[in-house]
Amino acid sequence: MSIFSINDNSNYGSILSQSKANKESKENSKISFANAFLKQNASKLNEIQSANSQTLIKSEVLNSGSNSTLDTNYGLFSEFQNTVHTLKYKQADTSNIVSLAYGYGVDANGYMGSDFNKAAGLPEDFKIHKSTLDEIKKAAENDPVVSSTKEYLGVSEYYTNIDMAETIKQYYNLFSNALGQSFPNDKTSFSEADINSMPKGYAINGIKSMDFNDPSNRMNITHLRDFSNSSIANIYQTPEQMKEAESLYIQSGSLIDGINGHSFGLSLEEIKNVSKGEDWQFNPDMSVYPQNEDGSYSKEALFMSFLKSYGSGQPVESPKTTLNPKIETFNRAMAKESFNGDSIALNDIMTGKVDFASLLKGYAQDGWLDADIYAMEKGVAWQNTSIGYGGAWFDNQFNQAKANGWKASSESINSYVGSIMDRLNNLIGQTRV
Repeated sequence: MSIFSINDNSNYGSILSQSKANKESKENSKISFANAFLKQNASKLNEIQSANSQTLIKSEVLNSGSNSTLDTNYGLFSEFQNTVHTLKYKQADTSNIVSLAYGYGVDANGYMGSDFNKAAGLPEDFKIHKSTLDEIKKAAENDPVVSSTKEYLGVSEYYTNIDMAETIKQYYNLFSNALGQSFPNDKTSFSEADINSMPKGYAINGIKSMDFNDPSNRMNITHLRDFSNSSIANIYQTPEQMKEAESLYIQSGSLIDGINGHSFGLSLEEIKNVSKGEDWQFNPDMSVYPQNEDGSYSKEALFMSFLKSYGSGQPVESPKTTLNPKIETFNRAMAKESFNGDSIALNDIMTGKVDFASLLKGYAQDGWLDADIYAMEKGVAWQNTSIGYGGAWFDNQFNQAKANGWKASSESINSYVGSIMDRLNNLIGQTRV
C-alpha cells in the first residue's frame, strides 16, 4: 500500500471555483451537443423506438453520420450516452422505449440488456439494473481518498471511463465461485434457511494489485485490483475459524496475504441492510431486486450484498477504465515514491514455494515480532495487546520490559514460530478448498 501525505498550502478556493465553472460550461456543452445529436438523428431514434431492439439501438447510434462530430467534441459519445437517454425519454414520453447506458442497451424497465450480460459473462436471465451501475460510478467518485485527491488537484472527475462490464464480470465470477461451494450453479432463489446455512467466510487466492517492485504494473497508477484470476482458497464454516484466521494474520506480523476471511455479504443481516450506508457509499436500490412471493431472495439480491460487502462498489482493473489525465499524472508521480510492504501469498506458503517458517523466524530475530513474543511469554491474549485500555496497559508493560533489557530468546522465537505454523497448518487443513 502506498502511504503518503500532502503538505501544500495552495489556495484551493480559486482552483475549485474555476473547476466548477469549467464543469458547468462542459455540462452546457453536453446538453447542446445532445440536442443537436437528437435533432440530426430523429428518424433513426424513431426507428429504434418502433423496433424496440437493443442491438439496433447500438448499431444505429454507433454508425450514425455524427462520428466526425463526436471526434471533434472530446470523444463525447461515451459521455453523452446518459444525456441522450434522458432527452429521448422526455421527448418520446413512452414506457417501452429502449436506450443506452455505459455503451450497452437498457430495456424499458431499466435493466441492462443481453449485450451487457454477454460482455459481463452473466447468465442470460440474470438482471442487473442500470441504477446499480450508476451507484458503482457514484461510489467510485465519492470514495474518501478519491474525493480528497480530486479536491487537492482541483478536478471534478477522477475517472474518465469505468469499464462496467469488466467490473461486474470479475465480481460475479468470484461471487459465483463462493456460492458454488454451497449450492448448484443453476440455483436462482435462496430461502433464509439457505442463507443461514452458508459458511461464515471465505479466503481468496490470486488477487492482483499494486506492486511497486514492478514499475510496469498499471495498478500502481489506477490503485485498482484485478480479480480475473482469483478463486476461493479456503472456506471458514464457523466464526471460530474466522477469528483464528484473523489472529494468525495479526500474530504473523500481517505477513500472510490472503488468509483473512470475508463474509462476502452472504449473511441474512447484510442482505437485509444492503441499501443502508453513508451517502458516499455503494447503496444499491433493492426495490429493483425484490424478494420473491415466498419470501426468498433472488441471486441478484445476494450479488448486490456481495458487491456492498466485498467490492464496496469499486471498479476493477481494466484497460478500458481510465483516469482523469491530471489524476493519472499525480498518481504516477506518487508511485515512484512508494514501496511494497512485506507479505507472502497464502497459496505460496501452502504449496511450499516459500519457506514461511524460516521467513517468520528471521522476521522475529530482527525484532519485528517482539511484542507478540512478549505477550506469549506473559500469557496475554493478542486482542489485549492492541485494543482499548488493555492495549495501553500492555504497551506500557512491554516498553518497560524493553527498557529493562528484555529481549526475545532463541527458545521463545522457536516456540512462537512453531506455534504459528502448527495453528496455520491446522486451520488450512480444516478449510482448504
